[in-house]
Amino acid sequence: MQSKVMTAAELLALFAAKATASPSESSQMLVRHFQCKESLKATHFLTEAMDRYATSDGHPLPASTELLPPLG
Repeated sequence: MQSKVMTAAELLALFAAKATASPSESSQMLVRHFQCKESLKATHFLTEAMDRYATSDGHPLPASTELLPPLG
């Protein structure tokens, strides 16, 4: 597969076109997610739990009893 070599002017034109294009719907959703206070709070709690419980011995994190279905 042969790649096309672009000139500096072509690259600048490509970057300008990308910069002025409207973001895709998935990008907009991702931005809204990162701006959502609840999402940021959940991420913070998850990171804290990982720091607190993650070890290098390969044991999984203990599951909360509220998340587990009743046995039998």
